[in-house]
Amino acid sequence: MIDQYDSLEIYCPQMGTMMTFNYCRRVQSGLPCRNAVNCWETRMPIGSFLKESFTEEALAAAFGGLPKTRLERIFACVEESKKDQG
Repeated sequence: MIDQYDSLEIYCPQMGTMMTFNYCRRVQSGLPCRNAVNCWETRMPIGSFLKESFTEEALAAAFGGLPKTRLERIFACVEESKKDQG
């Protein structure tokens, strides 16, 4: 179940507020945040969750390349919220 941890909350140092794992696992156009492992490793089995829930290609896309700026992450969050609302 990909959504089994979605209601867990943690302080997000990049966004500067509390965020749910739901946000963290899909913030990059459906892919996990590049900092998900560091943020969640003490709260859940994040490594095995990622391996079971995403393909190797998806994980490479999520954790490779340059990180997004704070402004890019905020815009992505707004876009995701718009999608969720309808």
